[in-house]
Amino acid sequence: MTDTQRMVRLNLDLSPELNQILDELANKIGMSKSDVLRQAITLMQIMVTAKEETKKLGVPEANQLIVDQIIFSSEQQPKPNTSEGFLETFGSWEDTRTAEEIVDEIYSSRTVSDRNYSL
Repeated sequence: MTDTQRMVRLNLDLSPELNQILDELANKIGMSKSDVLRQAITLMQIMVTAKEETKKLGVPEANQLIVDQIIFSSEQQPKPNTSEGFLETFGSWEDTRTAEEIVDEIYSSRTVSDRNYSL
């Protein structure tokens, strides 16, 4: 039996606007509408799992700054952790070095690259 024979067929009613969005997405990424929907379901699964684990799902830029977040409604969001909860989970910073020694170590570990990067 092939993978195609094991697939489940689904009939879906969409508004003309949503169908147009689906067409545009499929064209932009060069996939079928079915593939776009499969990936959308996977993304939704990731979002639900993140919510269950009280995490946020973000969209980072190339330099890793979060530019968008998928945030659940306030009634679904977990209560923010207190600083005591944070310290319980991660502990406090313990170091015998002075601030100057720490800064010196940071500066000495930096490297410079002459490479030119382009996109």
